[in-house]
Amino acid sequence: EQFDDLLVKILLLAAIISFVLAFFEDDDSITAFVEPFVILLILIANAVVGVWQERNAEDAIEALKEYEPEMGKVIRSDKDGVQKIKAVQIVPGDIVEVSVGDKVPADIRIIKIYSTTLRIDQSILTGESVSVIKHNEPVPDPKAVNQDKKNLIFSGTNVA
Repeated sequence: EQFDDLLVKILLLAAIISFVLAFFEDDDSITAFVEPFVILLILIANAVVGVWQERNAEDAIEALKEYEPEMGKVIRSDKDGVQKIKAVQIVPGDIVEVSVGDKVPADIRIIKIYSTTLRIDQSILTGESVSVIKHNEPVPDPKAVNQDKKNLIFSGTNVA
Protein backbone atom coordinates (compact mmCIF):
# COMPACT_ATOMS: atom_id res chain seq x y z
CA GLU A 1 0.00 0.00 0.00
CA GLN A 2 2.91 2.35 0.70
CA PHE A 3 4.19 1.88 -2.85
CA ASP A 4 0.83 2.75 -4.44
CA ASP A 5 1.74 6.39 -5.09
CA LEU A 6 2.68 8.00 -8.40
CA LEU A 7 5.87 9.60 -7.08
CA VAL A 8 6.99 6.31 -5.52
CA LYS A 9 6.34 4.50 -8.80
CA ILE A 10 8.40 7.12 -10.67
CA LEU A 11 11.26 6.68 -8.20
CA LEU A 12 11.06 2.87 -8.55
CA LEU A 13 11.24 3.24 -12.32
CA ALA A 14 14.22 5.59 -11.95
CA ALA A 15 15.96 3.05 -9.69
CA ILE A 16 15.36 0.24 -12.22
CA ILE A 17 16.66 2.36 -15.11
CA SER A 18 19.65 3.38 -13.02
CA PHE A 19 20.39 -0.29 -12.21
CA VAL A 20 20.20 -1.24 -15.89
CA LEU A 21 22.48 1.62 -16.92
CA ALA A 22 24.95 0.79 -14.14
CA PHE A 23 24.98 -2.85 -15.22
CA PHE A 24 25.81 -2.04 -18.84
CA GLU A 25 28.29 0.72 -18.01
CA ASP A 26 31.85 0.10 -19.21
CA ASP A 27 33.29 1.04 -15.85
CA ASP A 28 33.47 -2.06 -13.65
CA SER A 29 33.48 -0.12 -10.37
CA ILE A 30 30.78 -0.55 -7.81
CA THR A 31 30.21 3.21 -7.56
CA ALA A 32 27.81 3.04 -10.51
CA PHE A 33 25.39 1.06 -8.33
CA VAL A 34 25.39 3.62 -5.48
CA GLU A 35 22.66 5.82 -6.98
CA PRO A 36 20.08 3.03 -7.50
CA PHE A 37 20.81 1.64 -4.03
CA VAL A 38 20.29 5.09 -2.48
CA ILE A 39 16.96 5.47 -4.31
CA LEU A 40 15.83 2.05 -3.08
CA LEU A 41 16.94 2.81 0.49
CA ILE A 42 14.94 6.06 0.43
CA LEU A 43 11.87 4.19 -0.85
CA ILE A 44 12.22 1.54 1.86
CA ALA A 45 12.65 4.22 4.54
CA ASN A 46 9.57 6.01 3.17
CA ALA A 47 7.55 2.78 3.37
CA VAL A 48 8.70 2.10 6.95
CA VAL A 49 7.79 5.64 8.05
CA GLY A 50 4.42 5.36 6.27
CA VAL A 51 3.56 2.09 8.01
CA TRP A 52 4.66 3.52 11.37
CA GLN A 53 2.49 6.65 10.90
CA GLU A 54 -0.48 4.55 9.81
CA ARG A 55 -0.17 2.36 12.90
CA ASN A 56 0.06 5.45 15.14
CA ALA A 57 -3.06 6.90 13.50
CA GLU A 58 -4.96 3.64 14.04
CA ASP A 59 -3.87 3.59 17.69
CA ALA A 60 -5.08 7.19 18.10
CA ILE A 61 -8.46 6.30 16.61
CA GLU A 62 -8.77 3.35 18.98
CA ALA A 63 -7.90 5.61 21.92
CA LEU A 64 -10.59 8.09 20.84
CA LYS A 65 -13.14 5.27 20.68
CA GLU A 66 -12.66 4.81 24.44
CA TYR A 67 -14.29 8.22 24.93
CA GLU A 68 -17.32 7.16 22.91
CA PRO A 69 -20.14 6.03 25.16
CA GLU A 70 -21.55 2.58 24.53
CA MET A 71 -25.11 3.02 25.81
CA GLY A 72 -27.68 5.79 25.92
CA LYS A 73 -31.07 6.28 27.57
CA VAL A 74 -33.72 7.26 25.03
CA ILE A 75 -37.45 7.86 24.87
CA ARG A 76 -39.07 6.74 21.63
CA SER A 77 -42.65 7.13 20.57
CA ASP A 78 -43.07 3.41 19.83
CA LYS A 79 -42.15 2.31 23.38
CA ASP A 80 -43.24 3.44 26.84
CA GLY A 81 -40.71 4.97 29.20
CA VAL A 82 -36.94 5.20 29.00
CA GLN A 83 -35.02 2.40 27.33
CA LYS A 84 -31.28 1.74 27.22
CA ILE A 85 -29.92 1.21 23.74
CA LYS A 86 -26.50 1.16 22.11
CA ALA A 87 -25.25 4.65 21.30
CA VAL A 88 -24.78 3.74 17.64
CA GLN A 89 -28.52 3.03 17.40
CA ILE A 90 -29.51 6.55 18.44
CA VAL A 91 -31.08 8.34 15.48
CA PRO A 92 -32.29 11.90 14.82
CA GLY A 93 -35.65 12.32 16.52
CA ASP A 94 -34.78 10.25 19.58
CA ILE A 95 -35.20 12.03 22.89
CA VAL A 96 -32.09 11.29 24.93
CA GLU A 97 -31.98 11.49 28.70
CA VAL A 98 -28.73 12.32 30.48
CA SER A 99 -27.97 12.76 34.15
CA VAL A 100 -24.99 13.65 36.31
CA GLY A 101 -22.06 11.32 35.69
CA ASP A 102 -23.30 10.16 32.28
CA LYS A 103 -21.19 10.24 29.17
CA VAL A 104 -23.18 11.93 26.40
CA PRO A 105 -24.00 9.23 23.80
CA ALA A 106 -24.57 11.51 20.79
CA ASP A 107 -24.62 15.14 19.72
CA ILE A 108 -27.84 16.40 21.31
CA ARG A 109 -29.91 19.58 21.20
CA ILE A 110 -31.31 20.36 24.65
CA ILE A 111 -35.09 20.65 24.70
CA LYS A 112 -35.78 20.48 28.44
CA ILE A 113 -33.73 20.63 31.64
CA TYR A 114 -35.16 19.08 34.81
CA SER A 115 -32.56 20.57 37.19
CA THR A 116 -31.64 24.16 37.97
CA THR A 117 -28.46 23.97 35.87
CA LEU A 118 -26.84 21.59 33.44
CA ARG A 119 -23.04 21.51 33.43
CA ILE A 120 -21.06 19.67 30.78
CA ASP A 121 -17.36 18.83 30.96
CA GLN A 122 -16.20 19.55 27.40
CA SER A 123 -12.48 19.32 28.17
CA ILE A 124 -11.91 16.52 25.65
CA LEU A 125 -13.14 18.87 22.90
CA THR A 126 -12.01 22.31 24.00
CA GLY A 127 -9.34 21.77 26.63
CA GLU A 128 -11.26 23.96 29.07
CA SER A 129 -10.73 22.95 32.68
CA VAL A 130 -14.09 24.38 33.81
CA SER A 131 -17.38 22.71 32.94
CA VAL A 132 -19.76 24.70 30.73
CA ILE A 133 -23.30 25.67 31.76
CA LYS A 134 -25.84 24.69 29.12
CA HIS A 135 -29.42 25.87 28.58
CA ASN A 136 -32.29 25.13 26.24
CA GLU A 137 -32.87 28.60 24.77
CA PRO A 138 -32.18 29.08 21.04
CA VAL A 139 -28.84 30.62 20.08
CA PRO A 140 -29.54 34.06 18.55
CA ASP A 141 -26.49 34.12 16.24
CA PRO A 142 -26.98 31.75 13.25
CA LYS A 143 -23.23 31.88 12.54
CA ALA A 144 -22.19 30.87 16.06
CA VAL A 145 -19.47 28.25 16.30
CA ASN A 146 -20.26 24.97 18.05
CA GLN A 147 -18.58 26.01 21.32
CA ASP A 148 -20.90 29.04 21.54
CA LYS A 149 -24.03 26.95 21.05
CA LYS A 150 -25.03 26.56 24.67
CA ASN A 151 -28.10 24.51 23.72
CA LEU A 152 -26.04 21.61 22.32
CA ILE A 153 -24.15 18.88 24.13
CA PHE A 154 -21.62 16.79 22.27
CA SER A 155 -20.91 13.08 22.08
CA GLY A 156 -18.19 11.86 24.41
CA THR A 157 -18.47 14.77 26.85
CA ASN A 158 -19.49 14.18 30.47
CA VAL A 159 -22.41 15.56 32.45
CA ALA A 160 -20.93 17.23 35.53
